[in-house]
Amino acid sequence: MTYVGGHKTHPYNRKFFMKKILPLLILFVLAGAGCSAAPKANKADGGILKTVDAGKIWSQSSLVPTAKGIGTLATANIITMEMDPQDKNVLYVGTREDGFLYSDDAGVSWRQPRDKALSTGFIPSIKMDPKNVCTVYVAKGPRLYKTIDCMRTFQNDAYIESREKVSVVKVAVDWFNPQTVWIGLSNGDIQKSLDGGKTWSNVLHVKDVITDILINQSDSRMVLVSTSLKGMMKTGDGGATWEAAELKGMAGATTVYDLIQSKNSQTVIAATKYGLIRSTSFGAVWEPIKLVTAPGQVNIQAVGMDVSNPDVLYYATTATFYKSQDGGATWQTGKLPSNRLPRAILVDPSLNTVLYIGVATEAK
Repeated sequence: MTYVGGHKTHPYNRKFFMKKILPLLILFVLAGAGCSAAPKANKADGGILKTVDAGKIWSQSSLVPTAKGIGTLATANIITMEMDPQDKNVLYVGTREDGFLYSDDAGVSWRQPRDKALSTGFIPSIKMDPKNVCTVYVAKGPRLYKTIDCMRTFQNDAYIESREKVSVVKVAVDWFNPQTVWIGLSNGDIQKSLDGGKTWSNVLHVKDVITDILINQSDSRMVLVSTSLKGMMKTGDGGATWEAAELKGMAGATTVYDLIQSKNSQTVIAATKYGLIRSTSFGAVWEPIKLVTAPGQVNIQAVGMDVSNPDVLYYATTATFYKSQDGGATWQTGKLPSNRLPRAILVDPSLNTVLYIGVATEAK
């Protein structure tokens, strides 16, 4: 098979594929046929898990048709997931070993881009232009890749880090002016571009790995940056000045894994080593969210939210899924069909019962 670069074009006739070919693919995958898109693991409980009923029933979203046969994401370690803000059926994932993949059918099948450099290796961050579906940024190693033609081709020099052992680990794109792009580096630098990645300036250095960059949905001059050990920093003027978040009384909260926000940014939730914490001041002040488990007892590295109703929350740990409809006052639990650690959660913004969870073995 030849990959088609644009995610709006599928290489198969959709009706024929769904009715005739897909059942055969599923049969072959279950039988262990075909070549794997990921290295073999002890258990094929990795990749993407999907539910359409808020966690009552889960299915594995793993089919990867390739030129060599039928691959699977079931053994892959998912590090990051994104949903196209203009089309909820278009999903992007970055893996620990198997590069970058995307789906244009809500996870029924997955493809890799033509660029071979992005079909293997560690992909920690992906972001798309919120106003142009064909512009996507992908972080890999010391480089930031950029496509402007729906993944038919990629520039590999949107950013190149020349310092040894420093890599691009996070990328964010301004919704108000998509020419403004932010990246976080493994050494704690935050770089900002005002021209879509042609030139860059350093706006922050925290001497710690950047774990997330969140741009306020109401005022894009407000940006929240999280780190692996030193908490969070907030700017209200596009990076000219910064202030540290207040995290006293929450041991472990300075280790931040994931940041999410409501549609208007009035609520921000962080997944930390302490547990889940919430801010109604876009990161200036935080409070703990009461969970079923004690602070620090379980490893929570991903959190999900109904962006239109921030009282609807989801998180997951190894083999267990949690959901709340009252902002965390009470929680319901269910079984998650994977013994891997959930690393990313996506919630369909138009239907909060549809969720995707990306899982990975814990890094050694």
